[in-house]
Order: sequence, then structure tokens, then C-alpha cells
Amino acid sequence: MWQAIGLESKGAGATLVRMDAPTTPANRPLYHGTRDAAARAILREGFRRSRSRSYTGTGICLSESLTVAYEYGMYEAGGCILEARLSPTARWTDRFDDKANGKDAWDDFFVCSGMDAIRAFGGNVWVVWSPGVLVSLRRLSHREAIQRLCAEFDEDGPACGYNALVSDYASIWWKQDASDPNLIRFPDHHRQLMARLKRFMGRAHSMRA
Repeated sequence: MWQAIGLESKGAGATLVRMDAPTTPANRPLYHGTRDAAARAILREGFRRSRSRSYTGTGICLSESLTVAYEYGMYEAGGCILEARLSPTARWTDRFDDKANGKDAWDDFFVCSGMDAIRAFGGNVWVVWSPGVLVSLRRLSHREAIQRLCAEFDEDGPACGYNALVSDYASIWWKQDASDPNLIRFPDHHRQLMARLKRFMGRAHSMRA
């Protein structure tokens, strides 16, 4: 399981919703970044809750954002991204105090509420308690991941910040690489990322850059 830290936390406050409500995100993919070996096990056996608690307890962490998931499933470092969707019958909520103290808070909420999933931090993190509600599970190819990554860059705009390798890709995409200290310091790394963008996107920069 990976821990996702969002770029902004919009917090809780919305009312409880069910997956069959008009506001359902049932058609929205959720992304899980992980190591390739772990991904193979998940594809074979399905998702499982963690044995150890993180700041979100033992639930399965996914994200609406491909850019968030890519930080934890970098193909360049032996990772990958899995795509899943919530079952139409899943019970979920975004009414949760994400500032609750202690690693038990999330697990305790699931046990007491009977919810299958929590949408937190504006959708940057989904914590899923019931593995069976994650359906349509598949592994994204590296090409698909890069294409969706760049689509999010275009949607977010050049002022948005990211972490890890995603930040390097974004700098190149928005033609900000000449002022990016990480890309300046590691020119071979810069060339490799640019070549990968050209290979998977047909170009290294946004049409809006």
C-alpha cells in the first residue's frame, strides 16, 4: 500500500453519498501506484488491506489523480499503476475528519460506519476498506500512464506543483526544464525523460507551452 499526499486538501463536509446517487463517481477510474511485483500479486489475487497501519490505517489507498499515483508507481524505477473502479453498490463517503489523530482513526471509522470507502483530500486519496468493491482492475501500460500524466498536466496548468519524477516530467512538458535544478544537475536523466515523452506522446512539450 502506498501513501498519497495531495497537492491540496479540501477537507470534509459534504454529505454522505451512495454510488447509485446522481453524484456518483462510478465511471471515474481510481489509480494505485505500486511496485511491479506487488501489482502482479494484486492482479492475481485482488487487493488486500495492509497488515500494518499508515496514517490512513490499513485501508487500500488509491487516487483520482494519475499524477499522485505515479509518484508511488514509477515505471522508471520498477513500478507501475493499476486502474480500478468502485462497484456501483459500494458505500462511500467524503464526510470524514481527515485531521483525526492516530492511526486507528480511519479503521475505527470504517468499523463503526459500515462504509466501504472514504474519499479524502479532495479525491487525491481514496481509502478503500472492502477490497471486493474494487472492480475492473487492470494494469496501465507505460504509454497509457504517460499519456494520462500529460493530460493531467494540461488540465492542471503550468503553475501546479508535483513530487518526485512527476515534477521532472512536468518541467519538461511546460518548457521549464532550463530552470529546473534537478534536470540541470542530471542531464542524462533529462534526456531520458524527454526521449520517453517524444516516444509516447509524439512530442516533449505541451501544445500550450
